[in-house]
Amino acid sequence: MGIDRNLKSMPSSMKSSNISAIISVLLLHRHLAGAFTTFVSPAHQKFSHQNRAVLIGNPGRSPNFRPTISTTALPIGNLFDFSTIFNSKSKSSSPVVPKISPERILEIKSSIRSLARGTSNGITASESAQDDISTLVAELEDANVTKDLATSDLLDGSWKLVYSSNGGSSAGKLGPFVGEVEQLIRLDTTDGDDYINYVRLGNGAVEGALTATWDVLSDETWEVKFETLEFKVLGVTLVEKDLNARGIWRMTYLDEDFRILYAAAAAAAAATPEVGDEDVDENGEAPPKAKENIYILAK
Repeated sequence: MGIDRNLKSMPSSMKSSNISAIISVLLLHRHLAGAFTTFVSPAHQKFSHQNRAVLIGNPGRSPNFRPTISTTALPIGNLFDFSTIFNSKSKSSSPVVPKISPERILEIKSSIRSLARGTSNGITASESAQDDISTLVAELEDANVTKDLATSDLLDGSWKLVYSSNGGSSAGKLGPFVGEVEQLIRLDTTDGDDYINYVRLGNGAVEGALTATWDVLSDETWEVKFETLEFKVLGVTLVEKDLNARGIWRMTYLDEDFRILYAAAAAAAAATPEVGDEDVDENGEAPPKAKENIYILAK
């Protein structure tokens, strides 16, 4: 109606030129729409056609509807869902979100500490406590958001052993006694990365120190190279010797104050890295997997 009224009020010389201009714009619009269509996949064209009504005014038909200013009233706009493009970009660059809440993570770590308390680093833990800790560990591992566990800066610093399934010296056992275990990881030192594993009895009156370095095998695995062992009593060195042993550490959880890893002797781990059908012997039996012990450490 508005166009007819405007045309009637125009001089005849302007009518023809304006009509020609309008026709040219409409033809150009149609040409561009056809050209853009050739660059859009059939699936996208189908999506745009089927969802035009949904995007404009029927959100109930789409579970992923978000109120936006729609361009689908224009044929070219109907070919592209720009909000989808921008949303997918933001999702790809967004940080990893834990599968459970921060409150639940704190609750799990507190429960593990409580279950391990009074068990001599896990050596005297009951089967029930071991099972409960395993269940909590699995939930915590599933919530890990730290990438590149084997090279993260979060590893740096002093860590105290909370719990281990190893009943030997790695869990602090020295003869009939069980001491406190500290693992000091030092990144970017003058001589490179290293760590010292301390076992202390009597507030440090007796101290064992195991030094080691490591090679990174994957995003979550170290090959640890044990180098020296030293025992002191009242600050006096009684035993000091070089070592030639290795171990494989597989890390499954790491945050600012909590770590979970599994360790096995390197020789045993290399002998049976994975057991498949080809490893079964003539009696149908597979070789035993390398035994891994869990270590849970906290700051």
